Amino acid sequence: MAVLSSRTPTTAHLDNNEQQQQRRHLGTISGVYLPSLQSILGVILFLRLTHITSQAGTVYTTLLLLISTTSTILTWSSLSAIVTNGDIKSGGPYYIISRTLGVDIGCSLGFLYYIGNTLSGSLFVLGAVEAVQHSVRAYYARWGYGFSGHIFPYDVQITSLAIVAAMTGSIHVGGGRYVTLLSHFFFGITALSILFMFLGCIFFVAGWHTGSLQQYDRSFHENTWSRYEPDPYTGVLPDIYSCLALIYPSVTGLLSGMAKSDQLKNPRKSIPTGMFWAIVTSSFIYLMVTWLFGMSISNRTLKVDKFVTASVSFPHELAVRIGVVMTCFGLVLGTLTTAPALISAVAADDVLPFLSFLRPRYDGDKTRALWFTSAIIGLATLPGSLDHISPLVTIFYLLMYSGVNAATCISGYVRPPGFRPTFRFFHWSVSFVGFVWCIGLAFLISWLGTFVSILAFLLMGAYIKKSRRLAATGMKWGTLGSAVRYNIISSALSSLAKSAGTTVPTEVTLSMSEEGRHLNIFSSDVSVLTSNVGGGVTDITPEEVAHLHSTNSDFHAKNWRPQILTIVDVDANGNPTNLRTLCLASQLQQAGKGINMVIAIIDQSSTSMAASVASAVDNICAEAAVDVGSMMVEDDQSEISGLSSLAPFQDRWRNEEDSSTVGTSGMDHYDTIKLIQRSKALLMLQMKREGMDGFAEVSTTDGKFFEAVWSAVIHTGLGPLSPNSVLLSLPSFLTFEGDNSSNASENNSIAHEQSRIKAENYLRAINGILNLGKAVILFKSSPSYPQNGDIIPDRGTIDIWWVVHDGGLLLLLPFLLSKHAVWVGAAGDENRKKNRLRRKTIGAKLRLFAVMTSPRENAEKLQKVVIEHLERVRIQADVTVVEDLAGTNIARYIRDEMSVDAISNRYTTANSRDETLREKMGISRPNNPVASLRKDGISTHHMTLGEVFASDCYEDEPLGGMEVGHLNSNTHYSDDGLEAASVLNEIVRRESRDANLVVTNLPFIRKDHDSVQYFKFLHAACKGIDNVMLVRGSGAEVITAYA
Repeated sequence: MAVLSSRTPTTAHLDNNEQQQQRRHLGTISGVYLPSLQSILGVILFLRLTHITSQAGTVYTTLLLLISTTSTILTWSSLSAIVTNGDIKSGGPYYIISRTLGVDIGCSLGFLYYIGNTLSGSLFVLGAVEAVQHSVRAYYARWGYGFSGHIFPYDVQITSLAIVAAMTGSIHVGGGRYVTLLSHFFFGITALSILFMFLGCIFFVAGWHTGSLQQYDRSFHENTWSRYEPDPYTGVLPDIYSCLALIYPSVTGLLSGMAKSDQLKNPRKSIPTGMFWAIVTSSFIYLMVTWLFGMSISNRTLKVDKFVTASVSFPHELAVRIGVVMTCFGLVLGTLTTAPALISAVAADDVLPFLSFLRPRYDGDKTRALWFTSAIIGLATLPGSLDHISPLVTIFYLLMYSGVNAATCISGYVRPPGFRPTFRFFHWSVSFVGFVWCIGLAFLISWLGTFVSILAFLLMGAYIKKSRRLAATGMKWGTLGSAVRYNIISSALSSLAKSAGTTVPTEVTLSMSEEGRHLNIFSSDVSVLTSNVGGGVTDITPEEVAHLHSTNSDFHAKNWRPQILTIVDVDANGNPTNLRTLCLASQLQQAGKGINMVIAIIDQSSTSMAASVASAVDNICAEAAVDVGSMMVEDDQSEISGLSSLAPFQDRWRNEEDSSTVGTSGMDHYDTIKLIQRSKALLMLQMKREGMDGFAEVSTTDGKFFEAVWSAVIHTGLGPLSPNSVLLSLPSFLTFEGDNSSNASENNSIAHEQSRIKAENYLRAINGILNLGKAVILFKSSPSYPQNGDIIPDRGTIDIWWVVHDGGLLLLLPFLLSKHAVWVGAAGDENRKKNRLRRKTIGAKLRLFAVMTSPRENAEKLQKVVIEHLERVRIQADVTVVEDLAGTNIARYIRDEMSVDAISNRYTTANSRDETLREKMGISRPNNPVASLRKDGISTHHMTLGEVFASDCYEDEPLGGMEVGHLNSNTHYSDDGLEAASVLNEIVRRESRDANLVVTNLPFIRKDHDSVQYFKFLHAACKGIDNVMLVRGSGAEVITAYA
């Protein structure tokens, strides 16, 4: 009995967990809504909106606001899809985007956002200085003195630099903690300033209050339409595009609500909801200011007095003038807090070497990033005017929004299995419109600036790729580009296969005939390589071997999709059997957007007579022009009729006079080639019926089925497009269920021996596939399994019986199936037509049965943690805990106990891993040892659910003393496991009697496993169940909670 750990958790570890829970205390209003609203209601509202209204008019200003808000609404949809596509941790917008879209795109967009955010800080600083300038100018004018607004040369620049230095110094000395504490105070000042200016304008219209204005400044309907005139201070004549560039920064505070993502109780709900209502509220305020001031104050006053919102405020103008300055200070402090954290996160990821000097030296270190950001803010204030900074901020934010929309659009269109947003209103077409909208606005504002920025963005992406390749850190990000390239290549290959338009095989794969030849060749080649040192080849380490055999060095679980090699059974005549296996393969391929490769293996030892029959039939058809298509389904007569002419009458390899070739079944024999061609044609026809895009081939074997399967798995595909999963039908051995005693008849004994040999070959084939690092899917089907074109009256039901964790493959495959049109059903199809954009999850009904394997597990706690896990991986399913198997030894036959023992030995080593790696990968320290094994990269492939979620579902000793491989030694079940399998079968048949498909774990194959007993166990577990899919993963994670 293997014991994972006898140690109890330390107090520091528990305190750390409690602190993490306490950090997540913010709700939607305080965590998202207020920060977003505070950033949006800034300088432009108080100092530029009324001036823009005087130039463009209330109608066109409203249009500009609607155009700007539309871009933010479209981007909000894309961002909501991203934030609901996984766990949200610290790092704000950069973390969320980079972990979802990949480092190449995420880092480039993050750097654009950093520049835009930093320039916004410069905008706020200049806003504070300009507010003071306008206030001084107004008082001088009231006293009858002329004042240009400048006390000494370059006073704006010097004052701005002083403000930046003072703010930076205060954060450096006092830290950023007080900024968060004062955020509500600054927002209160902003809200009061808006209230005072609204009251003042309303009272001014009513004639109850004038502020510092005069009665002649009151004028109605004077600003309805545009009246462009040179700016009285700069002399620049504006136009509609310059007004758009000036007004757009007012809507760029959208991402501020994502800065506190790690402090939100429920970020998936709070971020979309808070951002949406912040957009609605701010848009209403901006429209109210536009129409209220535009329709009540004269055009000349609005153009000359850019701070008219303070001049008319009630009860006194100083309330708004001081309030705006304080608001700008608060926004500057916020920028100096969030921007350094952003650039520190980029530097910590170590993908931009030129930012290595900003890398935090310890946890929470942002000193160098703070002063670096301060320097950029100070340099950007040197032009000395809001009007010079605003277009730059606009372009950077528009490009950043364009990139987010484009990347989300591609993810939604390509639909990699790892992209599973739960946001109901997301559709890739909305993101596409958002991309076109934002990039179009950027080019309208400044085509040259946009072009230069896009060029810089592309160069940044290329630089990141090169630096990562040279660094070779081994960190796997899972870029969006990998999914796009895969989709393009797979689509191109599928199109090429369709355009070929031929069913004649261009090549036929032969299996190795010599036993052990694969291993002998490989070992001899390696010995030659390692011994040929003089020839320039040195010895190779196991680590180098593993690296060279990696198909994709940047593989990430979120980009995993089923690339299935389907082994189709055929009879001696080459006719495909168990065609429901192709139905399953087709549905997985269409839902998972993977590549399907289909192969049929003909036993060459039994093809001699069948090949002769096929040749005779073909000759008769050719001479009498008989349509052999009548033997097939009526709908496919035209396609099958051509099978008689698949090959020419003359066989250039066949020598009629050579008696040595007559009667043989080799590949050099014409009849064998004809049989293979006919079998492949039938196979491709069935694939066409199922709507399957893929590649078909027919292979032969001399009786060693397992060698043919291994050869197919090794040689099928090309590089990353090689199969990662192998689908086979569950073989039926009727003699295993009969009487195997000594009194059995001779015929039954012979049949049983044949079944035993077949079972041995099949088991060796499965074991070899697993050793090659491929997942295995065994499928038991019946005529009730839905085919392509079938319509289930209601939604289909897929039941998942989850015993072993198995890398998440047991969850992902049913989820993909549930999205296929066949499983949606008539009701689901009708709902989908009504709600095309409201993408509420529609598909087959998933029911997950979490199997308890130990009496010490708590059913209620296990159900709770499994539901939480499903929410994290964005899969909807009804969860039921099965307690009936808690006293059995079912886990003993489902998983590998040796691997669990190895896990317990490696746990101590895993705990000492570098914390920096966790931060880079976006993984926080888990709450229990078993979870940490998975988070730290130690496989939970063979761990039961109770062991994976040990600290949350065990009755006592949640961390210390938790047993892995807990086998009940007092159980009365026999060692062969048949009674445990029978109990499992009885429960499954009772609970899943109305399910269309049952999915569960494929039992582990041990070295000493008897093939007959293994398949007896499978048949006992699947007896009486129509459709069963048995799944065994390769040991790699295929489903993620964070992207």
